[in-house]
Amino acid sequence: MGNGNDLVASVDIGTSKVAVLIAESEGGVMRVLGHGISDSEGVKRGSITNPNLVASAIQKAAKQAYSNCKVDIFNVNVNLSDPHLTITNREGHINVPGNNISSDDVMLAIKIASATPTPTNKQVLESIPNRFTIDQNQNMVVVERPVGLEAKVLGAQMHIVSVSNQSVSNVQKSIEQSGVGIDQIVLDSMSNSEVFVSQDEKDNGVCVVDIGAGVTNFSVFTNGGITYSGIVQIAGNDVTESVAYAFDTTLEEAERLKIEYGRAQIKHSIKDQFVRFNQANTSEDKYLSNYSLIEVIEGSYNQLFNTIKKDLKSQKLERSIKSGFILTGGSSLLPGFDEFFRNSFRIRAKIGVVDKSKIRGLEKIILNPIYSSALGLVLYSDDKSYLDETLAERESNIIDKFKEKLLNF
Repeated sequence: MGNGNDLVASVDIGTSKVAVLIAESEGGVMRVLGHGISDSEGVKRGSITNPNLVASAIQKAAKQAYSNCKVDIFNVNVNLSDPHLTITNREGHINVPGNNISSDDVMLAIKIASATPTPTNKQVLESIPNRFTIDQNQNMVVVERPVGLEAKVLGAQMHIVSVSNQSVSNVQKSIEQSGVGIDQIVLDSMSNSEVFVSQDEKDNGVCVVDIGAGVTNFSVFTNGGITYSGIVQIAGNDVTESVAYAFDTTLEEAERLKIEYGRAQIKHSIKDQFVRFNQANTSEDKYLSNYSLIEVIEGSYNQLFNTIKKDLKSQKLERSIKSGFILTGGSSLLPGFDEFFRNSFRIRAKIGVVDKSKIRGLEKIILNPIYSSALGLVLYSDDKSYLDETLAERESNIIDKFKEKLLNF
């Protein structure tokens, strides 16, 4: 990954924090060696507004990570969150000459499926094969690795993510000014799936929801591949702002009330109590009902949930999520959040649990949702396993041609 044969580094640029992880591959499992976190500056609702400030935050977090393990980093995987992202799912089909699929056939099918016009102010960030299909006795069959199989028609379905040029440019500037380089830029909602989601869940249909401070990202997986990605500009900071407005207090005081006394929804098993707080523009002691606080929080989260529901319904995906929802991000830590989400959507929902067969390290890091994006970036790879046979075939053809030339020399 540019840091040595087995080292991977990641930078998670969020609205409230910047996290840096350094990890090493040990027998196919990533082990976190170093970690660092700093307050985020220059980011608003997930989008970078000041690369210089972000670069300084990255340097602070990277310095902490280095102090943990004394390992220098040179290139990193970094996330990107863009409210203007565009998702396109396209299919391309070709007739297979000779009825035997070659590497060139695969590349051509991918090229045709990926051929989508992109506005001048946007660029393709990800172009990922969801699946390949072949005809078999007049039926279309889904396959993972088509090279070498017999078929008359080969199909490729691509998930294409386009983002604004400005978003990519700001990420690049932030990373470069911090003194390191970039291996991969990854859509934030996609990196999280690497940590929490099993292949069975992807096959059956699952949605990963990352509730951050500034934005909520989510991705839907069906039939083993990614189907849709979305972003909602309602998140933890909006809950804090609602509390501040409702009780006429500062954002700092509202955040304290939310963390110390808040819940996602009212449960009658929780006893109501009066909570002292500091109201703006007065030195007098003020009190509020704990139930009143929770009602405000509940209203904010209902707005978020309804927005996600509407988006999924518009994409006709609400019935495809048979494995339910996986929740992560710092704002999912509020007590009762998963239960409230589950009751609202009337489907299974759980807080994401890190797959320890993929990544290991200090539990305060790998089990903390605020590091979920950074962990996902460590695990993320631009999977080209579907081209393993393609590359092998091409190398074999080159060697065969070279041998033939030697024999004829």
